[in-house]
Amino acid sequence: MEQWITDVMSHYGYFGIFLLIFVEYILHPFPSEIVLTFAGYMTTRTEMNFWIVCFIAIVAATAGSVVLYYIGLLIGEDRLYRWIDKYGKYVRIKRKDLDKTSAWFEKYGHWAILFARLVPILRTLISIPAGLTRMNMLHFILFTAIGTAIWNIFLITLGMTLGDHIHQIIQYVGIYSKIFVVILALAVLYLIYRWWHRGKKSKI
Repeated sequence: MEQWITDVMSHYGYFGIFLLIFVEYILHPFPSEIVLTFAGYMTTRTEMNFWIVCFIAIVAATAGSVVLYYIGLLIGEDRLYRWIDKYGKYVRIKRKDLDKTSAWFEKYGHWAILFARLVPILRTLISIPAGLTRMNMLHFILFTAIGTAIWNIFLITLGMTLGDHIHQIIQYVGIYSKIFVVILALAVLYLIYRWWHRGKKSKI
């Protein structure tokens, strides 16, 4: 996959970067960690400009997020869950992923849009509950742009400054992603336990 991503960037330049990140923020077919670090690396090996790459990454991520926002807005919760149950496995999205994202959004509100952009899986799916709840579009775009800017510029800078160790960077960032997913899973299990324990107490 790494070779394919590199080939797309090499052949299509800025448009290739836009396309990869745009698709990643809608379907999540591959982690943005790989795309963005390679994009940073490409600024040291080609004529690509660092700030143009950063700008394109932010615009592409925001545009992809807006697409998911409107999917949540137009489809509605019931049809969305039915679609995930039927087709989610093809885009690596499960019902429990959407449940966790919705819970995160309900707890932290608009700030969830910003902070979720730093968390694997959540950064893609958080757009859906925003659409389902008809969050103000200007607020959504603003918080999305800020959150994706922090994450995207960090990874592009990492790929640019440590480009000779690109494969190690991807490995470590992948570990970061897995750790975050584990932490989220543990948090959900803890909340389920608290809910179950509270329900058990109320019956006594």
